[in-house]
Amino acid sequence: MKKYLIGFWYSLPLQLLLLHFRKYQVILIFWYILFATIAGHFMKTFGAASLFLAPEYLDEVNAFGTSIVGFAIGVFFMSWNITTFILYSKQIKFLATNAQPFLKYCINNAVIPIVFLVYYAYEAIGYALNQELVSATQLSFNLIGFLGGLLLAIFIAFVYFFSADKTIYYSYGKIINVANDEYKSKSKTTLKKERPDFRVDWFLSASLHLRKPRDVRHYSEDYIDSILTRHHISAVIGIIFAFLFLVIVGYSSDTKLFQIPAAASITVLFAILIALSGAVSLFLKTWSIPVLIIIYLGINYLYQQEIIDPRNKAYGLNYLNKTERPQYNRNTIMQMASIANMENDKEKFLAILNNWKA
Repeated sequence: MKKYLIGFWYSLPLQLLLLHFRKYQVILIFWYILFATIAGHFMKTFGAASLFLAPEYLDEVNAFGTSIVGFAIGVFFMSWNITTFILYSKQIKFLATNAQPFLKYCINNAVIPIVFLVYYAYEAIGYALNQELVSATQLSFNLIGFLGGLLLAIFIAFVYFFSADKTIYYSYGKIINVANDEYKSKSKTTLKKERPDFRVDWFLSASLHLRKPRDVRHYSEDYIDSILTRHHISAVIGIIFAFLFLVIVGYSSDTKLFQIPAAASITVLFAILIALSGAVSLFLKTWSIPVLIIIYLGINYLYQQEIIDPRNKAYGLNYLNKTERPQYNRNTIMQMASIANMENDKEKFLAILNNWKA
């Protein structure tokens, strides 16, 4: 029994889950917001939960709308996997010498996404039956649409990464085989012993079978880094595509066809923010959270001083002259609404109406 417990504890899925909470907690904020929104605790008074649980597209809740949300959540999942794959590459070097390393990483990193999907399905079904009062047939179509959109996003991502993996493996395959042959012919005692801070005894393969990590001590550090760098470049290109998609949809939002559900837009935005957070964490490491707090306080100060002012402004008014601004209070409003002003205004509009009548 102890053997199985140790094997479970040092399995890659569990170690990755613990690693998420031990490092780069800033990325988990987006998962927290999604869970809290679906549970109805985040922005409850604005009805944020209904945006995800009953997404509207073309003025109705249908399977096509849920498929768009499912596709967006699939993009979010892949952004999460891409970002953490880049951040944790030094802890999972053994995957670099395997075929389709990103696929295997996604499989072993699927604990949080699977928990989210189960919870999302539970809340969505309850909301549809108790709040929307939809029929079982319509609910089934909505769930099928969501699942179809989710699988489509994951399928597109993996098709892209499979082609990238194939190119990388074609470039480095001969070097891998030569290094493996030399490893078999030499004694393992001649290799430099390492004491890794991230122990993994088992991981799930692409066929969901348990596999032991390959010993990578016989590979040079530069060689493994070069493979991971090639994968990182492919991952960054995938994030850029997601960003371009959001920009294109934003510019086309005046067309009703491209007015996708708000939940989909929010989720794709989170996918891009996760990538940006990962980049900040990669460069700043343990300083990422203090730096983000300083940036937040700085931006808040600029808002308070109206240096950053996103409010809508009336054309022709001078907003820079703060000393001569009219007072916005009850006395000023009552003076503007005096009997004389109202009678003057009444006469002018009566003249306009008489002109129309004539």
